[in-house]
Amino acid sequence: MLRATSNTGARGRRGSRGFTLLEVIIAVAIIGSSLAILLGAVNKNLLMASQSKNITIASFLAQKKLGEIELIGLPDIGNQQGVFEEAPDFSWYLSVQPYNIEQLGADIRIVILTITWDEGNKEFTVGTAMSDY
Repeated sequence: MLRATSNTGARGRRGSRGFTLLEVIIAVAIIGSSLAILLGAVNKNLLMASQSKNITIASFLAQKKLGEIELIGLPDIGNQQGVFEEAPDFSWYLSVQPYNIEQLGADIRIVILTITWDEGNKEFTVGTAMSDY
């Protein structure tokens, strides 16, 4: 008995052993877009970590400066500014305003301390009231 063979069967099997060019291009496009998304997320995380670090430093410096002010006593009314020696990229601005409540009979001052960094583009502000009582 003779069997009829077809050339298309042999070609069909040979073609199914690998990937077509279109499949490879689609796979590379999917991998490339996935990597772009992942790199964007990593970049955003690095930026947020840097901002978080600077806010933490600013809050520490604000606590330190307010502690210094409290040790000196009731601050003078007016505005002051300076740069932190231990963190030269951070500056401070202090505003002290009177707050009179005659019924209390005490001298009260509102103290607003602003810490700036990134050439003044970022800031952290804290306020408190101090009294001589």
